[in-house]
Amino acid sequence: MGLFTSKRKEKKSEISDRSISQEEINRLWKEAYQANPKVYEKTDGTLLAGFSLTEDTCSLFPVVPEKQWNLEGKTISEWIITAVSLTNPQGGIIGQIEYHEAMKRLQPFIIAVSGNWALIRAMTHNELDKLFENLPRKLV
Repeated sequence: MGLFTSKRKEKKSEISDRSISQEEINRLWKEAYQANPKVYEKTDGTLLAGFSLTEDTCSLFPVVPEKQWNLEGKTISEWIITAVSLTNPQGGIIGQIEYHEAMKRLQPFIIAVSGNWALIRAMTHNELDKLFENLPRKLV
């Protein structure tokens, strides 16, 4: 759907991982994959927005996606993150988590925040897998 509006603000980032230099953080901000939602209509007519978090990929995710995106004239009732593996021989999807729960669990992997954007460092398959501790693997 091409009806999304997004505004990425450039601000000085707050670094949460002091072992990475500011120069490296700046490089990662420029090179990281910027997550964008895909919107789906569920069988009950409600809308779901999903983002992919891929193994071994530094990514930019909105801290609060509802502030970052809106769909003209419609409400998105569910937001999720799908963890995707590049190395798992059984398939790519590790599982899906409700967006705000995922962001809580991703806190140790967020290396900087700027405005409504979080820079998440590249994660291994095992790190992505551990996000699902005590949670079901699929929501949809």
